[in-house]
Amino acid sequence: MQRYAITFEIRQGTQAAVRELLSGYAPPEWETADGTRLLSTSIFMKDTTVIRVIEIDGSLPSVMRHLAAQPSIQKLERELDPYLATPRDMSTPEGARAFFVSALMEHVTTRVAEPAR
Repeated sequence: MQRYAITFEIRQGTQAAVRELLSGYAPPEWETADGTRLLSTSIFMKDTTVIRVIEIDGSLPSVMRHLAAQPSIQKLERELDPYLATPRDMSTPEGARAFFVSALMEHVTTRVAEPAR
């Protein structure tokens, strides 16, 4: 399993609308054509900073392409556009890739508890 996080900023005063959008969208298909699985997705928001954490089993580029092509995600991204602090283009695979590359957070460490004895 790999864990990734992306971050983006929203405009001040749009938190309630963004919270509603991010908590109510339809989930994507969980498996890509090549077998990569999206295991979980979590969204956090603090003031105007949004962080989306995804856990996958497989290829990050595959899941990025997959999510960018999912109708529920495309709809969500279009609905989010007016609230973003920085415009982006999610309408093409190249635009989605550019956004993911710029928004991807650096993974510093993961600590996992040892199994209970």
